[in-house]
Amino acid sequence: MVKVFSKLIKINPSHVKDRTPLGIPNSVSNYLMLTPQQSILTELKGLDGFINYAIKSNQIFTDKIISVEFINYGRTQLVFVATNDKGVQQTLIVNQPATKLGVGKQEFENLNRLNQLDSNLVIKPISYYQKDGHELYSTPYYLQARCIGIETHDWGRWIPEPMYRFKQFDEIEKTMVNELMVASLIKLYDQENHQGVAKCRLDGGDFMLLKDIEGCEITYENIFKNLKLIAAREMIEMNLDAYIDQLRIELTDNKLKSSELKILGRKLKRPLEVQEFNMGIAIGMELRNQEKNLNQDRIEKELI
Repeated sequence: MVKVFSKLIKINPSHVKDRTPLGIPNSVSNYLMLTPQQSILTELKGLDGFINYAIKSNQIFTDKIISVEFINYGRTQLVFVATNDKGVQQTLIVNQPATKLGVGKQEFENLNRLNQLDSNLVIKPISYYQKDGHELYSTPYYLQARCIGIETHDWGRWIPEPMYRFKQFDEIEKTMVNELMVASLIKLYDQENHQGVAKCRLDGGDFMLLKDIEGCEITYENIFKNLKLIAAREMIEMNLDAYIDQLRIELTDNKLKSSELKILGRKLKRPLEVQEFNMGIAIGMELRNQEKNLNQDRIEKELI
C-alpha cells in the first residue's frame, strides 16, 4: 500500500504523546471517490505528488511545512491539515480524484465573495492552486471544530477528540442551531447579484461550530458567534422571496424527489421543524435589517 505523504510527514517524537486528534484517524485511501477507470494506487501517488509539489514550490505556503494530516472527506473533496515549522496550521481542501477540475476554484471564489458579505460567519479562503488535473485551496484551520450534521437520523455534531465520534444535540441546542443555520443562509443572500447559497448540505458538514462553543452557555448569541459556513459549492440566482419559499419546501418537506431540489445538495435525512424554519427566517431578516441600518448610519456619517 502506498504511504501517502511519506516524503513529507515528519512528526517530532517529543510531540507524539501530546498529539491532539484533528479528525478522522484513518488512511485517506479509505475515503477516495474514484471513477471506474481510476486506480486507487495511481490516484494516491498523484495526490501525494501534487500536494508535495504545491507545498515545496511555495505556491501555498511561505514557511516550511513539517506535516500534512488527513482529517475529513466529502463526496467532492478531501480535507487535510498542514502544519508549518512555527506551529501555524492551515486546512487544505483537495479535489477527490473523481471530481472535475474547476470545482475547487468555484468554491474558492464563492467563499471569497461570501466572506466579504460577512467575515465572521464565512471561513475565508487563503490561496488556490492547481496543476496536472488536481486542485486545492487553503483556509485557516480551527482546532477541533465540530461539523454539524446528521449521522443516521438525529441532528448533532462530529467531535474529533478524544476520539472521532458523533454527539447528538439536545432538543434546545438542535432547535437553536437549525434556526441559526437557516438565518445564516438568509443573512448571506447577495442582494446586489440576487444570489443565494446553493448545493448546501446542512446535514453533512457545510456548517461548523468552533470548539469554544463547548464551554459556553447554549444561547443564540454564543452559537451564532461560533458558527461558520465552510462550503459554498454553488450560488443560485433568484430573488430573496423566491429563495425563502424554495428553502421552506426543501428544508421542511421530506417527500420531495432529489430532482426537485434547487438549494440543498441532497434531501435531508431529517427535515427541519416548521417552527425552526420560521424562526430562522425571522432571525435572518432581522440580521439583514440590522446590517442595512448600520450601513445607512455609516453613509450618513460620511456625508456630514
